[in-house]
Amino acid sequence: MSENSVPGGNQGGQPEGEGKSQQGMLIYLPSRWLFGLCLLQFALLISLALMHWLPERPVPVFPAEHPPVLKPVVGESELFFKGKPGPWGELSYVRINIEPPDEFVPVDDRQFEPTRWHFLNYSRAQLTAFFNACDLTLPQRAVLTDTSKWQGTTNGIFVTPPNDLILELNTRARTQIYTVLAESEENPFHVWPGTFRNGGLDEWFRESGLAPATLALVKNLAYPRGPSLCFSDMPQAFSRIPSIPERRRLVKTVSRQSTLLMKLHVAPTDNIGALASYWARGGRAKDIAPLLESLSKVPGGANIDVAHLLPPFARKRLNSYPYPLTQTNLPPPDCFWTAMNFFNEPPDERYNDYDVWRKELQSDFTAVPEATFGDLVFFLRADGTPLHAAVYIADDVVFTKNGGSLTQPWILMKLEDVLSKYPTIVPMRAVTFRSNKHRT
Repeated sequence: MSENSVPGGNQGGQPEGEGKSQQGMLIYLPSRWLFGLCLLQFALLISLALMHWLPERPVPVFPAEHPPVLKPVVGESELFFKGKPGPWGELSYVRINIEPPDEFVPVDDRQFEPTRWHFLNYSRAQLTAFFNACDLTLPQRAVLTDTSKWQGTTNGIFVTPPNDLILELNTRARTQIYTVLAESEENPFHVWPGTFRNGGLDEWFRESGLAPATLALVKNLAYPRGPSLCFSDMPQAFSRIPSIPERRRLVKTVSRQSTLLMKLHVAPTDNIGALASYWARGGRAKDIAPLLESLSKVPGGANIDVAHLLPPFARKRLNSYPYPLTQTNLPPPDCFWTAMNFFNEPPDERYNDYDVWRKELQSDFTAVPEATFGDLVFFLRADGTPLHAAVYIADDVVFTKNGGSLTQPWILMKLEDVLSKYPTIVPMRAVTFRSNKHRT
């Protein structure tokens, strides 16, 4: 496998975030703190921001993976749909929303600190020109270009916009400004916004239980970025929502994940040997083949949830949230740990060391042009920086955990939906790797 096709080492650095590319190899920054920051997705950022003002409390302990709240998406034309034909057989889907349990959404009656926007590596002249180019009203432009209220840093400029100005930005200006803010880790709500599929606004907030005024407020604050619909203004939303239950409802709704229930139909006329060959990778033929054979003998065929065809590691975790780790220094499970452990049960904790999985990826995997069950799919920026890793299942569906936050469940998603979780205007590319150990 060539250097240019292999994600390189994470030197204890930043998965699912920023990194550096050198000679085709992917090199990570050497900070465990940055690693933790980049793993946290939007909902965890909310929790951390709120808990800054809360007294310390023991971390709740759950006896097992905490069950999620599953909510059907009602009324959508794509709620039920068929898969494309392929070696995986005849698939059908139900699209659902999954949101974190109440225990993972701490809120109180206090407010966030004033919002500060950090413009990374901008000079005063550049920032003035930028604001003048944005789709702002004349009063908004006058406020934002008042340099007496700017604070210069060694790597850019901080601007403290009034809450009312943030709330009144039009969608185009919000997209223009927030896309730039996403370049700086000082703006966590913009680097890791709440995300959903672009065009799926009604689905995102369907049956949320939110008051009409809250829905109107949040829909006004949502903005498109790349393939994603984003929400970054939780502090401003909280400033207009006095009710604690309503705040919790909003956080849970914004943290929703669009996922799939996936079924395989096995008919008496199917080639069971071919189906078993596809689904039994990882040395599982003795378990998968008899099961598929029994389904084929049902008159008219039978459906089986694809969860039953996954290896134990994935089957145990699918549609669940990780429970908080206690008395351990291990970080929460992330996408790379998840991908590398797909065929392992129990999981190999060595994959928390990113130098370990990088070396194994180089030595034990081969880049392949087309994905099949169990292959690793890495999502890379144009410069080779890895943002995410997932495991291919079938029909462009992957098993994924979108970040290292405890509020991110293990789910099944279409590849295009995964891309919406990593909103960037710079196109990403997917590279597929096949384990030399699990080819059959």
